Amino acid sequence: MRMRMRMRMRMRIALGLAVGVLAGPVAVLGVHVLHPRDEDGYLAYLKQYGDLSSDAPVPVLPPAGDLIAEGDAACSWMREQPHALWRADPQYHFQAVLERYLRHVADHPLNWGDAVPNHFSVTAAAWAYLCPADWELRQPRRRPFAPPSD
Repeated sequence: MRMRMRMRMRMRIALGLAVGVLAGPVAVLGVHVLHPRDEDGYLAYLKQYGDLSSDAPVPVLPPAGDLIAEGDAACSWMREQPHALWRADPQYHFQAVLERYLRHVADHPLNWGDAVPNHFSVTAAAWAYLCPADWELRQPRRRPFAPPSD
């Protein structure tokens, strides 16, 4: 009887460990499934909102390959940034991360020169459409049982 109880306990522990080890990768995979890459949405966003100085759509966008390459570079940089998890410090918020990236590329001219869209538009659109899962995994979260902040 005691032997059976020990075996059950060991099986429960092993099952608990297996579930715990698999939970993280499954959750990350779920975020990627729920936030897919959308190149068409990215290009449509830049066409509509790529010129911050005007409410009109951008008349002629630079080549799609160049736009996507720039967006992918912004996504690659963001993937190297730390995960915020339950840290809500201002340095993990979107605007602060975006400003760090813009400082990072300040000396890097775009392939299309000074024409619109600029780094700001390309980066914001890339994080929303080309790598939304990566941003979702890095944005700050409120602690599950913490009282709401004022």
